[in-house]
Amino acid sequence: MKKGKLLVISGLSAGVGKDTILKMFLEAHPDWEHPISTTTRQPRPGEQNGVQMNFVDKATFESWQKEGKFLESILVDNNQWYGTLRAPVEELLDRGKNVILRKDVRGALLIKEALPSAIIVFIDIESWEALEQRIRDRGTEDEPAIRRKLDLAKTELPYRKDFDSVIINPTGHPEKALKELEHIVGSLD
Repeated sequence: MKKGKLLVISGLSAGVGKDTILKMFLEAHPDWEHPISTTTRQPRPGEQNGVQMNFVDKATFESWQKEGKFLESILVDNNQWYGTLRAPVEELLDRGKNVILRKDVRGALLIKEALPSAIIVFIDIESWEALEQRIRDRGTEDEPAIRRKLDLAKTELPYRKDFDSVIINPTGHPEKALKELEHIVGSLD
């Protein structure tokens, strides 16, 4: 049986439209699988274990890390772990299923290291000013949080050269970025 493809979309931590593009891609390609991540953070209102995320305690997560159960795992700035379990992804790929993941820059690069056949795509935005405006337009962060997100984005930007492809997601036109992503996927056959 032919192995499935692994596509990882990533990009700057905030404001580039990764979640929007992922949602549009999965709606247009329901045959693609999207395994959920595992985290040590507490569920947010409305989240259910095993639906949006796998929620585990820190001891369990760290035990699984030692056992090599993660393709990637990252400690984020709020001192919570996030990771992608290896077994569900590899089982889907071995069954010929295509898999798409949305990861931060570090996570995408770790997955590429673990599975070199993975295609990692960096979602970018047309300008720094547009990025700042998108973050501000969300209205969910105060000024210090906006500054932290922009500072983090500055540290992530140099890694775009390490990705297989870069897609610009123009403000107000995510369908253009989706079309580019679909072109990349089509070239994998």
